[in-house]
Amino acid sequence: MLRNYFKIAWRNLLKHPATTSIHLIGLTLGLTTCLLILLFVQNEWGYDRHLKQGDRIYRVNLIRTTGAEAEKSGITPYPLAPAMRTDFADWPKVTRIHADRDLSVLVSPQKILKEDNVVFAEPDFIDLFDIEMVEGNGKNVLAEPNKVILTQKTAQKYFGSASALGKTLRISNDLKVQVAGVMRDMPSQTNFPVTMLVSFVSMKTFFSFGIDQWGLRSGGSVFTVLPEGKSPEQYAARLRQAEKKYFSSRDGETSTLVLQPLHDIHFNPDYEGTILTAAISPTYLYVFGAVGLFVLLIACVNFINMSTARAMTRAKEVGVRKVIGATQGQLVWQFLSEALWLTGISALLSLLLTNFLLPVVNDFLQKQITSEWLQTSAILVALALFTALLAGLYPAFFLARFRPIRALKTATEAGGLRSGRVWLRQGLVVFQFSISLILAVGVLIIYRQMNYFRQKDLGFKRDAIVTVAIPDSKKMVVLGQSLRQIPGVEHLSFALGAPTSPNNFGTDMRPDPANPTKKINISLKLADADYLKTYGLKLVAGRFLEHRDTVAISGSIPEEKRRYAFVVNENTVKALGYAKPEQILGRRIRVGINDIEAEVVGVVKDFHTSSLHNPIEPMVMMNLPEFYYSVGLNLRTSNYTGTMAAIETAWKEMYPESLFDAKFLDDSLQELYQDEQRQFALLRVFAGIALVICCLGLWGLATFTIERRTKEIGVRKVLGASVTGIVALISKDFLKLVLLALVIATPIAWYAMESWLKEFSYRIDVEWWVFGLVGVVSILIAFATVSFQSIKAALMNPVTSLRSE
Repeated sequence: MLRNYFKIAWRNLLKHPATTSIHLIGLTLGLTTCLLILLFVQNEWGYDRHLKQGDRIYRVNLIRTTGAEAEKSGITPYPLAPAMRTDFADWPKVTRIHADRDLSVLVSPQKILKEDNVVFAEPDFIDLFDIEMVEGNGKNVLAEPNKVILTQKTAQKYFGSASALGKTLRISNDLKVQVAGVMRDMPSQTNFPVTMLVSFVSMKTFFSFGIDQWGLRSGGSVFTVLPEGKSPEQYAARLRQAEKKYFSSRDGETSTLVLQPLHDIHFNPDYEGTILTAAISPTYLYVFGAVGLFVLLIACVNFINMSTARAMTRAKEVGVRKVIGATQGQLVWQFLSEALWLTGISALLSLLLTNFLLPVVNDFLQKQITSEWLQTSAILVALALFTALLAGLYPAFFLARFRPIRALKTATEAGGLRSGRVWLRQGLVVFQFSISLILAVGVLIIYRQMNYFRQKDLGFKRDAIVTVAIPDSKKMVVLGQSLRQIPGVEHLSFALGAPTSPNNFGTDMRPDPANPTKKINISLKLADADYLKTYGLKLVAGRFLEHRDTVAISGSIPEEKRRYAFVVNENTVKALGYAKPEQILGRRIRVGINDIEAEVVGVVKDFHTSSLHNPIEPMVMMNLPEFYYSVGLNLRTSNYTGTMAAIETAWKEMYPESLFDAKFLDDSLQELYQDEQRQFALLRVFAGIALVICCLGLWGLATFTIERRTKEIGVRKVLGASVTGIVALISKDFLKLVLLALVIATPIAWYAMESWLKEFSYRIDVEWWVFGLVGVVSILIAFATVSFQSIKAALMNPVTSLRSE
C-alpha cells in the first residue's frame, strides 16, 4: 500500500514540473537556511560545556557604580586573587590569569611570529579548565618563572616535527621563556582559545610595573570553583565584607564583587566576555533562530498555498477514488506521501548544500562550526519530518474531504473550493510578505547603523594614520629621529596606543588628595607631546602635554622630585562638577597607578576611546614613556607604498629580532564592529532567501490564477480590454496583499529595531522613510513577479484562449 502511495505521488510530482520545482527550491532553501542557523546556534551554546566542573566555575567580576552609572567588568585588580584565597579558604581553587593578544614571539632570528591568544596563568588553571597535557606536568610548569606551555598546533608551527621541550622563546622582546610542556589544542567552543600558557609569576618580568596595585586593572581576571552544593548567593555576605575591606567607597560610589557563572560569560555583553573572546548577546541567537524558522515557514506556506490552489485540478481524482472505495485516511496518506517525497528530496539536496556552504560560513564568521554526519543527518531528518507534516497535513486533509458527487460535477463546484479557501491562501501570502518585510526593514536599519559607525566624527583624525607596535621603548628616541626623516611622514607620536586602542589602563582618579576615599573611575591614556597634532585632537582649555613634561619625569630625577602633568577630557570636567573647562586648570588630582599626583594643565574635547557601543568616559592623559607600546604616524597621502617600505626599513634597523606589525587606523576601527558586520551580512543573505521564496510562491500562484482565468482573459480581450487593463486587473489582488503585509510588518519591525538599537550608546533614529522605501521596493518586486505572467497571458491570442476552454 505505502509503495503504491509513493508511486502515485511520484507520478503526480512529475506531471507538474513547474509546481514541483517551486516546491523543491523553496523547501531546499528553507531547510538549508534552518540547518545552517541551527548548527551556528548549537555551536555558540556549546561554549565551555566540555568542562567537568563547568557548572561550578565562576569568574569574580567587579561593578563600580557612580550615581546612576555602573561599570561592569570581568577585568579586576591583580591582588584580588590572593585576597580571595585568604578570605575564602573554603573555595577549593582560586586562580588568576592575564590574557593578551597580538604579541610577537621570537622563535629564532629568522622566525618571528605574532601570537594572538597568550594567557599568563597560575597552576590551578590546569585543573579548572581541564587542560590535557601531552608532555610535561602543567601545574609544575606554571609554578616556575619564565616557563611556557604550548599547544600541539603552536609547537608544530614553531618547531615543526622536532620536540619543543627545552626550546627558548622570547615574547614581546621582553620575556625570555623556556618551553616546559605541550598541551592538547583547546576546543573551538571556549572563551579561552589559548595558544600559549605562560606561568603567572613571569608577569614580574613581562610588565615593567608592579602588579600588586589595587588601583590597576589591565587584562587580569580571577576564577574560582565553588564547593559542591554551594551557590553564589550563599557567599553574598562574605563578598560584601571583602568589598569593604579591599575597595574604598564614598557617597554615590560603590564597588561590588559578583560571581558570574562560566557558562554566562559568552552570553553576557554587560561584562564583555573575555579579552580573547568577546561576548555575544543572546538576542542575536534568538533572532537568527527565528529567522531560520521563519524562512522554513515561508517555504511551507508556499507548499500549502500551491497545494490548495491546485486542489481544484485534483477534485475529480479524489471523487473517483472515493467512489471506488478509498477512505479519507487512505487519501490523507496518499497526499502526505507527496509532501514526504518532496521534503525527502529537498532534505538530500539540503544536506549536500549545507556541506558545501559550511566551510564558507566558517571562513566568513571565523568559527569552527562542525557538522558530524550522523548528528547533522538526524537534525535534518527531524526538520524534514516537521516540514512535511507542517506543509502537508492541511492540504492532505483538505483534499481528502472532497465530496465525491460534487467533486465529479465540475471543477468550479468541487468542494466549495473557490468560496471557502481563498481567504486562507491570501492570509498565508500576507504572512509570508510580512516576515520578508520585517527582515528587509531590519537589513536597511542595520546597514544605516553600520554606515553611522563609519562616518561618525570620533573626535580624532583617522585617515592616513598607521600605528606600529614597538617592542622596546628604550630605543624609541632614535627610532623617532629615523622616522621623522622619511618624506612621507607628516607627524608621529609615541603612546600606549591609538585613541581607540584596547591598551588603555582602567584605574581610578582621586580628585581630592586629602580625601583618598573619594574616587572616580577613569581610563588612562599614556601619550607623548605630539599625540595632539598626530591624531588631530582639539584643545579646549589650557595646554597639551609638552616635551618638558617628559624631561620633568625622566629616570635621572628622584621619584619625589618628578613633576607630572595631566590633561583631561570634557567628561572629566563634568564628573568633577565644573561648568567650564577653564575652571579645572591648576587642580591637583591623583590617579591609582603608582599613586601619581599632578596638576591638570589642559582639557581636550571629548573623543572616543572605544567602540560606539560604549559612552565616552572620564579620561586622563599623561606622559609615561616606559608604557609607550606603539608609534602612530600621520602620513602624507602621496606614495603610501614607498613611505610604508621606508618605515619598515627604519623600524627593522632598531628591532631586527622583532615582528613588524603595522595597521592603518581605519582598519583597526572596522575591527571594532566586525561581529556586527558579519551578522549583518548573514541577515542580508537570509532576508534575500526569504524574499526569493516569497516571490517563487507568488509567481506560482499568479501562474495558476492565470491558468484558471484563461477564458475570462480571452473574453475581456474580445470585448476590447487593453493589455494594461488586464495586467492591472490580475496584479491588483496580489498587490493589496503586499500592502496589507506592509501595514502589519511596520509596527513589529519598528519595535524590533528600536530594541536592537538600544544596545548602542550612539545610534541612528528609526525614520519613517525606511518603511516607505521597503514598501515601494516590495510592491515593485511583487508587481514584477506577477506582471511577467500577466503580460504573457494578456498578449495571448483570445481565439487560442477561448478554444482552450
